[in-house]
Amino acid sequence: MNTGLRLLAAMMLVIVLMIPVLGLFLSVGKELEEWHVPSSFDESFDFASSSFADYIDYSERRIRASRLDTPSDEEVSKLLPYILEPDSDCPVNADGKYPDGIVLVHGLIASPWSMKPLAQHFNSRCFYVLGLLLPGHGSRPGDMLESTWEHWLESVEFSTQQLSDKTDRIFLSGHSVGGNLAVLEALHNSAVDALVLFAPAMMVTEASRLARILSLVGKLFPAAAWFELEPDDAVYRYESFPFRSAAETWSLIQETHKTLDDTPLSIPVFTVASAQDTTVDAQATFDFMVAQDNPLSFTLLYTQRELPPYNKTQVKISNTPDQGILGLGHLGLMTPADHPYYGRDGAYRYCGHYFGQPNDRFARCKDGERDFYGEPTNENLALGLIERIAFNPFYSEMIEELDLFLEQVSMDPRGLPIQREFEGSRLNLDN
Repeated sequence: MNTGLRLLAAMMLVIVLMIPVLGLFLSVGKELEEWHVPSSFDESFDFASSSFADYIDYSERRIRASRLDTPSDEEVSKLLPYILEPDSDCPVNADGKYPDGIVLVHGLIASPWSMKPLAQHFNSRCFYVLGLLLPGHGSRPGDMLESTWEHWLESVEFSTQQLSDKTDRIFLSGHSVGGNLAVLEALHNSAVDALVLFAPAMMVTEASRLARILSLVGKLFPAAAWFELEPDDAVYRYESFPFRSAAETWSLIQETHKTLDDTPLSIPVFTVASAQDTTVDAQATFDFMVAQDNPLSFTLLYTQRELPPYNKTQVKISNTPDQGILGLGHLGLMTPADHPYYGRDGAYRYCGHYFGQPNDRFARCKDGERDFYGEPTNENLALGLIERIAFNPFYSEMIEELDLFLEQVSMDPRGLPIQREFEGSRLNLDN
């Protein structure tokens, strides 16, 4: 055997020996529950010949067959995709279609209810609204083990096609991974007229490159398939997170950038982001927006500290400690503070950053004993007990910026685009 083959054989042996070591290491302290296993629901959905109403019915069957917590009818209704039709006094074009419509795409491990307040606002502006439930979501965390970014994109493509039968202009909106899916669909579909994005996942930690390998280890060691295993006591989102979902997110991001390199966007893009985001790379989001040449594209950037002005960007200080808020982060940029579940003093408390620590901070946070709302950055965690903020205390102001963008895209009553005035030329979020 020559030297090259000997080295190859030795490397393969090391890899084979390392798999059980890695599997056991990643399984330490993780106890799987029934909801961490994919459900037995095996009915597929025919996107090619079905309607959005069919997708709502299908989603209800999947949720009721897969969940283990027997949610109430009201809870199921909030997990489902939805259709919001314009009021009877809204205009209809000569072709029988409504002027404007939008598809709303929630983020990873979330559900359509996270986008519902935004949906209602668009509907109040006479938009025809479709709220999507992504495949693998709304049922049980284990279903994410079999859910791919191609599945998610297929559902967005389907929803966009369904909307095109109802409206002449098409808007897409998405949060986090939902934002990436909206961008990718817009790149593939010239019928899309504008994008409204919230913390789009244009980049995540480089460690996500390894998630595909770790998810394969999970095939042999089931507990090792999970990056996070939490109590999963939330009704409208998952708290446990598998490596498979991280791998699919990484692949989606790579596909998005590859497509952007080949075919840059030309349509208007409105983006809301936080400089303190600990889930996605805020600088990558900002750099994506810098590359948008459409003069109507606009960024609303929240930050805990002063930043210089930048072209086509509104910088908003989000640090209001006197109101118990250190700043905004990845979650809830599109959610009002009075939301009954995700809002201030709402039913849900996001405390996963404390889970598994050898202290009582997780329990205290879940009991509402926070010192501040904020993103769990090292800087913020040093200031006291932090409940991760899942709402936007500046929601009304954000809606005003969004409405101005919509008026820009639609042209104002004089037939002239509304122009904003900004200063500055370069913004680095790390400075």
